[in-house]
Amino acid sequence: MLGVLVMIPVLYIAMSALTVQATTFAAAQAARDAARLLDNAPSATTGEARALAAARQTLADQNLATGGVRLHYVATGADCATAPARRPDLSPGAVYDVCITVPLVLPLLPADLTAANTITGVFTLHVGEFRETR
Repeated sequence: MLGVLVMIPVLYIAMSALTVQATTFAAAQAARDAARLLDNAPSATTGEARALAAARQTLADQNLATGGVRLHYVATGADCATAPARRPDLSPGAVYDVCITVPLVLPLLPADLTAANTITGVFTLHVGEFRETR
């Protein structure tokens, strides 16, 4: 009986830890995919739309909700949560961070309780030196 009582919280902690790890992986991959599509886009406006769509698709592939996803850009090395956002720049040689913020939803808890918890994936985008300006 004592073993069952101890096993239930241990299993919940393990499920929660795995959920945090999966969300972290998905956010990092979404930031990488978004940056790659932004870098290959013909314009910054088109790139932003493609980047957000790619981030949402990557998160959906990992079975995560895409409702509260936030895509923003900050100076290289800046904190994604507190740094001022900047516009994406596709001029050759530009360097900045692409940040994807994903809400963390823990298993068996209502989303309202964990809505304030987020995980951020960051990828540093180096726009190619030999990129054609369009």
